[in-house]
Amino acid sequence: MHSLKVIAAGFALLGALHFLSRRLKLGGGDPTGFAVRLFLPLWLVVALINLWVGVSRAGYTVMQELPFFALVFGLPAAFAALLFLRFR
Repeated sequence: MHSLKVIAAGFALLGALHFLSRRLKLGGGDPTGFAVRLFLPLWLVVALINLWVGVSRAGYTVMQELPFFALVFGLPAAFAALLFLRFR
């Protein structure tokens, strides 16, 4: 359940960045590209923090957490890449 919440937060962050970049006219002529380029490193940091919390506080090993890290980072990042390619 925690992983689903974190993944949903990733989609929410991507949506917020996309909305703000279009609304504030950031990124020149490519607000979607700006939002995606800002989202990917931010989301990588959040996903790594989530991995660290799972290892240090929840007691899982890194090998146990890696598949969840792949999902938590990968699903929103893949959607961001599709968004970038579609609306560029």
